[in-house]
Amino acid sequence: MSNQLFEQIQQLHLAPLLNWGAFGIEKEGHRVTAVGQLSPLSHPASLGSRDFHPYIKTDFAEMQTELVSDTFDNTDEIMQQLGALSEVLEMNLADDELIWPLSMPPVLPSDETTIPIADVAPDARAYRDYLAKRYGRRLQMISGVHFNFSLAPALIARLYDEVYHDQFATVKDFSDMLYLQIAQNYSQYRYLLTYLFGASPITEALFQTDTTNLPDYAVRSLRSSQLFGYANHDLVVSFESVAAYHDSLEQAISKKQLISEREYYGSVRLRSHGHLAQDGVDYLEFRGFDLNPFAASGVTQEQLDFLHLFFMYLLSLPKAAESLTARVAEGQQLNEAIALEDATKASAQQANMQMLMTNIRQFITTYQLDQRFIDAWTVMNERVNDFKQTLSYRLAQEVQDDSLTAFAMQQARQFKRELTEKPFQLQGYTDMELSTQMLMLDAFQKGLHVAVLDRSDQFVELTYQQHHELVKNGNMTSLDRLISWPLVDNKVVTKIVLANQGIRVPAGAEYADLEVAKRDYQAAFGQRALVIKPKTSNMGAGITTFLTRPSETDFVTAFKLAQQYDQQVLVEEYIAGSEYRFLVMDHQVQAVLERVPANVVGDGRSTITQLVAKKNRNELRGEDHRTPLQNIRLGAREQLILKQQGYQVDDVPMRGSQVFLLQNSNISNGGDSVDVTDDIDKSYFAIAEKVAEILNLNVTGVDIIIPNLYQPYDPEHPEMAVVLEANYNPAMLMHLFPMMGQQRRVTTKMLTMLFPEMD
Repeated sequence: MSNQLFEQIQQLHLAPLLNWGAFGIEKEGHRVTAVGQLSPLSHPASLGSRDFHPYIKTDFAEMQTELVSDTFDNTDEIMQQLGALSEVLEMNLADDELIWPLSMPPVLPSDETTIPIADVAPDARAYRDYLAKRYGRRLQMISGVHFNFSLAPALIARLYDEVYHDQFATVKDFSDMLYLQIAQNYSQYRYLLTYLFGASPITEALFQTDTTNLPDYAVRSLRSSQLFGYANHDLVVSFESVAAYHDSLEQAISKKQLISEREYYGSVRLRSHGHLAQDGVDYLEFRGFDLNPFAASGVTQEQLDFLHLFFMYLLSLPKAAESLTARVAEGQQLNEAIALEDATKASAQQANMQMLMTNIRQFITTYQLDQRFIDAWTVMNERVNDFKQTLSYRLAQEVQDDSLTAFAMQQARQFKRELTEKPFQLQGYTDMELSTQMLMLDAFQKGLHVAVLDRSDQFVELTYQQHHELVKNGNMTSLDRLISWPLVDNKVVTKIVLANQGIRVPAGAEYADLEVAKRDYQAAFGQRALVIKPKTSNMGAGITTFLTRPSETDFVTAFKLAQQYDQQVLVEEYIAGSEYRFLVMDHQVQAVLERVPANVVGDGRSTITQLVAKKNRNELRGEDHRTPLQNIRLGAREQLILKQQGYQVDDVPMRGSQVFLLQNSNISNGGDSVDVTDDIDKSYFAIAEKVAEILNLNVTGVDIIIPNLYQPYDPEHPEMAVVLEANYNPAMLMHLFPMMGQQRRVTTKMLTMLFPEMD
């Protein structure tokens, strides 16, 4: 049947669908202290209820964490989300807590009853109490990775509709046959994965079993063995059909061999989103994988891709002549032998595994599968050819005094550094805009469901229960009126609207013709300082500020620069004073930043070019808004500003002298950010909030020039607060990670606005 199946796949040109599927992952771990003992602390309160949280839960014990991914149609997105969830978990641990990176638990207490069972809902607690009584608490402390897999729906539908509709009564029956084929063959060949992924060679002190003594040598995988890992002894579950599988479990429950289906610890389980017997198999759950102690997320991309490849290969195998019972028994024996082999020696099954890998490579070639499968196969084939490349061998080399604790803690500390060293980035999504990353991080932490709809366009869907919200660029939502966005993008109209409501704005004029602008420059602007900027622009692009009257040549240069962004150019009076960004959310000011224009401070030895390069080496600076601060540039606009101060890029400023490279203070153009929310007089809050109200914006960044932030605003002197502009998509990142001052987690306010019911 299977040969015919794949002949049909080729004839119908369906092989590309083998590259797809549906995938999910569950990864367990332990919170431990800095010295590797079980953490005595409760589940982090900052993560909310583990009963509700869709991603971060507790397993058997209170300190045993479980990360649960969404379902994706490719393994790349699993790794991305798993990286993000790992980071969120690490960030919410206590300062001296770490995540134990091994499947076998850390040193357990001599009295296992002191291992605290998770403080969960009563029904979940009752099940854990049952497991503790039946299997003991120590066995439940073994952690690992579960992998959920289903075939591409389009593959099943095409095959059924075009070939197999007359052989199977329903598409469900056909689908069940495919999943049974994989499950049956998996039982026979899973020993290969135990060899490749095994990473539990020894146990720490005080881990005991009720069956026999532990091996006195390092094995490949204690967790994957029947003798020492998870197993339902004396339980036989049939995979002859879905009905036989279901009936086997029902009989086991009636005989009290199992309390429920979830107690079945088989290496593969048939799973359904509804009722298995009636609705059929929706996916397969594979349970027998050790944590990868050399990967911060506990698993690698190559492992996931090889699993996908392996399952496709199992589906392609011809139907075996032997009975299923004999094949399953043979597979169990092989797996047990591999699991308990000496990890420091070559496998007795090396020749068989090499032949299996050769067949898998031919499978890739025959069906022209994606390059990622070749990459994964190459990594795994090296392990088959050289046992010293296996995880178990590498881990066995780290044993010191019959313990892996020293190595485990070294890895735990390293992984925590990797995951948290850049708190302004979210693992797996670092290509996205930073405010979006931080909004996603907070959403993951709060337990909202997060779906990235379009990475390049920064479109994210957030869900709480049945409430869905779309967010673009971190804070563009349905809460704002459509007219507000083009309104604030048009600086001329914005100024008119605000001025009509009594808000002080800079005087100026709009031009499309350079000659007309030059005429007014000569006749109308006098000796005034000027700001020249595009009519519509974002993040300070194309803006030039002159603190004194510019020369006509410089005026023309600045005008042409602005026209690179918009043919309509604004020439405005320059308002003296410091510029402050007020972030208004839900009609209230949440944070205020003083924005200092791009600058360097002389050291008496370095040129301006060298000083800029040195300042740009700060890890908080970068490009494309992937960091809280942006790199300083030395382009035409910056050189114009230097020229006004009598500098060139190769000059060496005096020690301690501050040299400005721009006068407009946008952080996106290399400026510095200083949080002054608690320092500025609160009378200015009302001005920013009034601007947001006038423009009908729930989220906006209002830029105001204020000569003295400590002096209360006097309505009789409107020049004390001049509004430059409002922004409909303000960069929240500058408030999250200011260069100086207190961080303001304004992304959580964004979530509260969108989902007030969560409070």
